[in-house]
Amino acid sequence: MRLAAALLFLIALSACSQGTAETSVAAPRGQYVALSGDYKASSNTARAITGAMIIQRGGVTFSNGVILYTRTLTPRHGGDLIAKNGDSYAAAVVGPGSLSIELRRITEQVTPAGVIGLCGAERPQYVALAYDERATTVTMLVFSGDEPPGPEAVSSRICARFGYAAPEGARTREGVVL
Repeated sequence: MRLAAALLFLIALSACSQGTAETSVAAPRGQYVALSGDYKASSNTARAITGAMIIQRGGVTFSNGVILYTRTLTPRHGGDLIAKNGDSYAAAVVGPGSLSIELRRITEQVTPAGVIGLCGAERPQYVALAYDERATTVTMLVFSGDEPPGPEAVSSRICARFGYAAPEGARTREGVVL
């Protein structure tokens, strides 16, 4: 039953996907627009474990069949700490402090038979999607532990890091720049 629901979700996501990503930058008057679209695996770990990624409002799907149902939390910034006395998001992804961070709570991870989850045997709890203004690349940090990453977190830890690239070029609020 769960596999059938997962397949229906994948079909619905692919029907809704337009093949382009939209940048998750501050919209006029401070409104936040969530990151969405298709990204190809660019890091060795992403190519080996997840494959390509489709980001939607309610979740993230991977070409290996793993589906993450998520809820978007308050946006973070690259300079924000991910743990008490720990590194910032920017340090964890080796990027500038100006990175945008979309933090999502994972409500459910669906894994097909024979496929390992994003944290191996551990249940992932949060994902952070880190990207710059043009969103040509996205680094996904996966966290285990019950509390969200943040400056007071003591039981949240990074269990995986994956890199992705936009297939059609740079993204801006106005559209794709080739």
